[in-house]
Amino acid sequence: MDELFILTNSPGEVSGWVKPVVSELASKDFPAKVSLVVLPCQYASGMEAEYGKEIEGIDSVSAFKELWNTSVALKGTKRLVLQLGGDPFFGAILSAKLRCVWMIYTARPRWKSRVGHYFVPDEAAENRFALQGVKRDHVTRVGNLIFDSAPECEDTDEARKIMDLSGDEEAVSFLPGSRPFEYRDGFPFFSCAAMDFLRKHPNYHAFLPVAPTVDEKLLIEGLDEAGLNWTGGSAAEEILWDGPGRIRFIREKNFEAIKASTLAVAFPGTNNLQITSLCVPLLIVVPLNQAENIPLDGIPGMIPMSVPGAAALKKKLVYWYSGRHKYVSLPNKMAGKEIVPEHRGVMTPSMVAGLVEELVSDPERLSEIVMGYSNIVPERGAASKIADKVCDYFSSVS
Repeated sequence: MDELFILTNSPGEVSGWVKPVVSELASKDFPAKVSLVVLPCQYASGMEAEYGKEIEGIDSVSAFKELWNTSVALKGTKRLVLQLGGDPFFGAILSAKLRCVWMIYTARPRWKSRVGHYFVPDEAAENRFALQGVKRDHVTRVGNLIFDSAPECEDTDEARKIMDLSGDEEAVSFLPGSRPFEYRDGFPFFSCAAMDFLRKHPNYHAFLPVAPTVDEKLLIEGLDEAGLNWTGGSAAEEILWDGPGRIRFIREKNFEAIKASTLAVAFPGTNNLQITSLCVPLLIVVPLNQAENIPLDGIPGMIPMSVPGAAALKKKLVYWYSGRHKYVSLPNKMAGKEIVPEHRGVMTPSMVAGLVEELVSDPERLSEIVMGYSNIVPERGAASKIADKVCDYFSSVS
């Protein structure tokens, strides 16, 4: 049977890139088997494979090592490697072993002699490929896949109804992200920030959207270590506390929760663009309280914490990397200027609560943030364009 191998790595890529492409393939009655291949990644949650099994249209899921040890090139069978995230090295060696075409969604023209076709997110990337001498017919500008993973600006009143907000009740969404080092400590950090904020604003509630790739055991471990209590047992449903308002974990209606919110507070990541697509004001915070625990790319990321002085070195490296980047949120990076406010450094939950209070008390500032989203071109349809190219490949005569 013909087979499509989709390579991916971290939580954001599985939910923000893979899912919309697979959904488009399914809608086009894609005839080949779809196999999801999870690559090694320091940002992985460990739940990518389990989540992949739940995505309609994916027939099998495996780790790269498992596939590598069992796969062989087959004559008379059409195969394709489609890479949606992760180190291109894996796409290069797998396509070579299977003797098949390799297509990749990327903004950088690497492995030019091996890649059969590039899908790029924007005009800047398209121009970058042209300057690197990549042939025009080897590149398709498709737009940013993340925009296809979230609905467009939905009806706020309908979202409020779904989230049981009535009268003068308001809400703030806190999103710690989907990477283990973020959400293990991020959920208790944001829960405490929500408490500080709600005490001063009793008409507000707090939503804590939980990404589908979150390991519930790690989430609970973080809450327990912070001394927090909750309902729901092994899957936290709501923080128990003595103040006004509810602090709820949201798993089924994440986008509705965000849309119903006056403000979304998040760490940098895929959800940043999903929030902008919903036209909800966004505040980015990057607590560097435990900077040594933040994974790093390349050789620095391989330094064992057991090595004397490793923690201090990694902390310095994280601050150095942070200082090199003017912006860390995707909206600001794409626009090349500050659209959403960003705050980085050592901070407490009370400090974040203060930032939230400052923004929700200033409707004009909230409107300015949303108006700033017009500087970002939400090119939708990337998933459909990629799916069309993949379908054309399998329908073509070899």
